[in-house]
Amino acid sequence: MHLFPVKLYNHFCTSLYRHDEKIIPWQVELPSQVNTNVSFLKSVKPNSKECKIFQDDKSWLPFRESTETTVMSHDLLTMILPPFVTDPDAGEFVLDPITGEKVPCVPDDHELDEMQRTWFFKALVDICQTPVAKKIVSQNCESMDARMVWHELCKHYQNSMSSKMRSQKLLQHAHTHQLINSGHRGANQSHITNFSETIRQCQALQTDKNKLSDQMCVDFLNNSMRGTIHLEGVLDTYCTARKAAGVPDPFNVTFEEHVERLIQAAQPHNASLRQSRNGGGQRASFHLILGGESDEEDDSDDEEDPQVALEVHTSDWDRKSSGRKEQNGDDRFYKKLHYAGKRLNASQCHLHNCST
Repeated sequence: MHLFPVKLYNHFCTSLYRHDEKIIPWQVELPSQVNTNVSFLKSVKPNSKECKIFQDDKSWLPFRESTETTVMSHDLLTMILPPFVTDPDAGEFVLDPITGEKVPCVPDDHELDEMQRTWFFKALVDICQTPVAKKIVSQNCESMDARMVWHELCKHYQNSMSSKMRSQKLLQHAHTHQLINSGHRGANQSHITNFSETIRQCQALQTDKNKLSDQMCVDFLNNSMRGTIHLEGVLDTYCTARKAAGVPDPFNVTFEEHVERLIQAAQPHNASLRQSRNGGGQRASFHLILGGESDEEDDSDDEEDPQVALEVHTSDWDRKSSGRKEQNGDDRFYKKLHYAGKRLNASQCHLHNCST
């Protein structure tokens, strides 16, 4: 038995103890925390329209990532977990020692699990529109096991020929693409981040054995910067600085480090481009910052007589109206002359025919 000193007990009785509050055991959530969790879950309502539609095999990776994010935001993470018990150490499914089959997962709350499975299965029916995905969904219509549907979708498309072709296409793009020959008109930072996203998708579609090494990714990114003056020497400069600092060989530059250094090197160039494109706006902002006034503002300070302005406006209007009247009169004169010429030609032709 653990005994407390009398001073601590007196301090608890006089300062901490509240007779009107319920005693909560250790490691039990407080009522305020429970109410917060319940209110959050009530505010998050599952909506199948937020799920991305799967229409093409080559868009499997964006569809999978978007669906996983949506399901996690709806507090339905258990729906995309493996349908079988997994060994945490080996990372493989546990087999039944008697039957030799995979042991299915048993949910804690069967009623809640059934409601969630039904909702997610209905969502999969709506968003899976490729032929293979429809076939997998239709095979599980009787059981409506959404976990099994998601497991079979991931198993098929992760190793499918369409995913391999998509990965090869991304790899070819990363190997041959160069910034100077791409016709890229935006900021160089966007090109660098797009290249990094291409490498990420290519790696996600590859198996663990076929994934690119970090050094190969660095070489691909460095090759894409060839010909761009302010970016092609970033890697060489960094390696030279490492050698000058006394870092022994060999040392490796990670792909994330190279991307970060290229983004930092591209920032001054992008800023100079924005300043050259918006030169007028920059000059105007400098006038405002320095508190100077332009010539137009100086001229506007001179007051103008409103009567003079009215007379000038009236005279301008008179000149415009008289000019329009003269133009209309000339137009009528030329029209009459044109019609008279036509009648003269017709009368000459008639006299010629009568004489013959």
